[in-house]
Amino acid sequence: MPDQAPTFQNAILGVTSDTFYLQDPAENLAVASRLVEQANRELQIFTRDLDPPVFDKTAFLEPFKRLALNSRFARIRIVLQDNSAIQKTGHRLVTLAQRLTTTVEIRKTGETYQQFPENFMLVDGCGYLHRSLPTRYDAVAAFNARPRVHQLTEIFDEAWETGEPDAELWRLHL
Repeated sequence: MPDQAPTFQNAILGVTSDTFYLQDPAENLAVASRLVEQANRELQIFTRDLDPPVFDKTAFLEPFKRLALNSRFARIRIVLQDNSAIQKTGHRLVTLAQRLTTTVEIRKTGETYQQFPENFMLVDGCGYLHRSLPTRYDAVAAFNARPRVHQLTEIFDEAWETGEPDAELWRLHL
């Protein structure tokens, strides 16, 4: 029987070199969760509004929480472009981040990246989930793509350095 092509459901962070093309929120959530559940130390998210269909679901929040609590070297950084929806409706990831302040940091973008059209998540320097348009769920993901992750990390680091802590989110009592 021939080997079956890998799917994101059985992809291994740092090993599986296939690229996966996603089309809907459920696939984005499944891949984001799969990536984070395998993370050991670093998670970076660049997002317009913390995309509730992906980042406000238990399937993502549970591995996110495990990473933050179980790895003493974990570092989770989030760059957020627009917190207005979160301020109005709340978001469970923000509530969790408020309790995990030694591991999770959230910054709002500076002016340079305020209109940056892409959203992405980077994991342990090798895995990523990338959407070119934040309003669509067409995405590309890979579990072992260090060169691409390096490119996106440069963007993330610049956005991080030019951003500032999002004090408005820390004041929310969700």
